[in-house]
Amino acid sequence: MNLQISHLRNLYLSGELTPSDLVKQLDAEIGDDDSRNIWIRRLTLDEMLSLAKNLEGKCIADLPLYGVPFAIKDNIDLADIPTTAACPEYAYTPAKSATVVQQLIEAGAIPVGKTNLDQFATGLVGTRSPYGAVKNSFNPEYISGGSSAGSAVSVALGMASFSLGTDTAGSGRVPASFNNLVGHKPTFGLLSTSGVVPACRTLDCVSIFALSSEDAAKVLESAQGFDEEDAYSRKAITEVQTIFDKSFTFGVPKLEQLAFFDNTETPDLFKQAIEQLKSLGGKAVEIDFKPFLETARMLYEGPWVAERYAAIRDFFESKPDAIF
Repeated sequence: MNLQISHLRNLYLSGELTPSDLVKQLDAEIGDDDSRNIWIRRLTLDEMLSLAKNLEGKCIADLPLYGVPFAIKDNIDLADIPTTAACPEYAYTPAKSATVVQQLIEAGAIPVGKTNLDQFATGLVGTRSPYGAVKNSFNPEYISGGSSAGSAVSVALGMASFSLGTDTAGSGRVPASFNNLVGHKPTFGLLSTSGVVPACRTLDCVSIFALSSEDAAKVLESAQGFDEEDAYSRKAITEVQTIFDKSFTFGVPKLEQLAFFDNTETPDLFKQAIEQLKSLGGKAVEIDFKPFLETARMLYEGPWVAERYAAIRDFFESKPDAIF
């Protein structure tokens, strides 16, 4: 099924499809098989139908995401559905949805379920979960990337039009790249993190997985907004720029600073990417990447680790054996 937002919207406007039709078909196509360990909690058909039927008396023109199915990383709250952060003993059932989830539902989007992740959104591989390692959408022998692993694979395999993840230090972009998706990390504070289990509170962002940049932009438009409940929330002060100069400059690390870890295909692919950027009008400039690596090492081995520990310290100290 083609789940791109514009395609679904055209079907709804023409009367060829209803939200109820969509969720029935989607539920049947997803089925009961979860051999890739994508889901922690799928919504039942009845739960999705309740949301779908509620839409069917409303004006499509007023709802930019009318009948669009989406998945939610299971460290983001969906009302009356448990949030686990991939730790069963940490689980709680929220009375209300995270602000960003509620805004998407109000825009017409339909939740499909809560997705698997590296526990407490800590990891970049998608394997650190008691619910099983999430498997890559192209080859189940490969890792999916993490920590928003299930969010990426659910979209890549046609189970949702888009999904929400989180991105503190790559958790939204890494799995997107491993599964051929658009992974959008918005400006910090643009999407509310109220109702999101914190990792590093001063860095956490809700991210978007989509099939195209156009879809990601549509989701962002509905999801963004200032939230008084989020101390880090900020208002967007400019519109999204969609037209760029034809010429641009991009940096390429010094040859001796490149590391491909014995992957024989990657050096050629890296060169191809540089040539592609040049063909689009880019000018390659050699840069010294060492200061960036040193800064990253200092942060990852110091304050970010401390802040992440602080986010779950009480739980960790009371139930250390629950950590996967």
